Amino acid sequence: MIQVEAQTEKKVSTLYLKQGMYVSSLDRPWLDTPFLIQGFVIKDDDEIMLLKKYCEHVFIDTSKGLDADQYIHDVKKLKTNERLEQCLVDNSRLVEYVDTRTTTEEMPVARMAIDSASNRVVSIMEAVKAGRSVDAGQVKEVVEPILESVIRNPDALMWLTQMREADSYTYAHSLDNCALAVAFGRHMGLPKEDLNTLAMGLLLMDIGKMKIPARILNKTEPLSEQEFKLVRSHVGHSVEILKKSEGISIDIVNIALTHHERFDGSGYPSGLVGTQTPVYGRVAAIIDCYDAMTSKRPYGKPISAYAALQEIYNWRNKYFQEELVEQFLQCLGVFPTGSLVEMHSGEVGIVMAQNRTRRMSPKVMLLLDKHKQPFPEYQVIDLMNQPHEYDENPLTIFRGIDPDAYGINPNEFYL
Repeated sequence: MIQVEAQTEKKVSTLYLKQGMYVSSLDRPWLDTPFLIQGFVIKDDDEIMLLKKYCEHVFIDTSKGLDADQYIHDVKKLKTNERLEQCLVDNSRLVEYVDTRTTTEEMPVARMAIDSASNRVVSIMEAVKAGRSVDAGQVKEVVEPILESVIRNPDALMWLTQMREADSYTYAHSLDNCALAVAFGRHMGLPKEDLNTLAMGLLLMDIGKMKIPARILNKTEPLSEQEFKLVRSHVGHSVEILKKSEGISIDIVNIALTHHERFDGSGYPSGLVGTQTPVYGRVAAIIDCYDAMTSKRPYGKPISAYAALQEIYNWRNKYFQEELVEQFLQCLGVFPTGSLVEMHSGEVGIVMAQNRTRRMSPKVMLLLDKHKQPFPEYQVIDLMNQPHEYDENPLTIFRGIDPDAYGINPNEFYL
């Protein structure tokens, strides 16, 4: 649990320094910097700018100067989910979920859930931008229909999150993260209580971006070093906002705090290593990275879901825990629902649903023929149980392709 530390020396990002703080030590030797005195009170903005230039963080002594609004937290205060940790060790599940509806049956209910959630997420984010706290009741109204839909059948809602058109990357990213979190947690066999925590945590973990200027978030050119530091400060803003909001658990706060940490210690804001990051945070890091790579962003084009999963697999035990990476790949399948694929025969289609027992053989909606011309009528083929006309030449997937390949607009298939 995050608490105010008893000692007077605190580790603070240079982004949150202000005049009147007493700098007791740096993140590097004093001799490597132009500061002549080892320990001083910050007198003006020039000294703050100089500290930012040479240091990522410093230590301040609150008995000799002003306190910090935000600081880098002690990893010993971060509590993990021991049940889930043990499940990763044992490769076991606490709950065995089964689909209770087909994708087709769940689709209209999932669509209502995602449409309603989209509007409510905008309201939640805009309220924070206006200086208000998070309304936990509104958050639950977003999460509960998504959670129930994914429990019944994860494919319908996963399909819709990929197909729908969104006006804002930040808002869409939050909602996609929420849906992915429930699907991933369901696959791992987590009880509904844990699914709810993950869903709320991933929906809200970037809420601090509402405090970052839109011109920075929407910038299409590479960010400057100072702008990059400003974007990274959203973590601290998220923690501050969530801690001040009623009905938000410490696990949700910690998801926001740790979702940019990496397994090898290369993440931020605290450089946590391995399981120092609570398991919810390690889960959030994978989902956040995957959705960012497969989404349209102001500063980059999306890559295919297949390519994104390959990247994440290559980063196992570097940026992400290997056991969680393996579970994530099993959850989404080799070719995730909503991704564009090309068949060995040349046809192009969109993955509509997974076959849980054979992940290489999902259900695919064929869109283009082998000459890359649209079919007069779209046909859904279950690659595990193909119609008789395919007996001699069964369809198989050759590769995943980029979302904008062959001029296909996925929004046309938002059923």
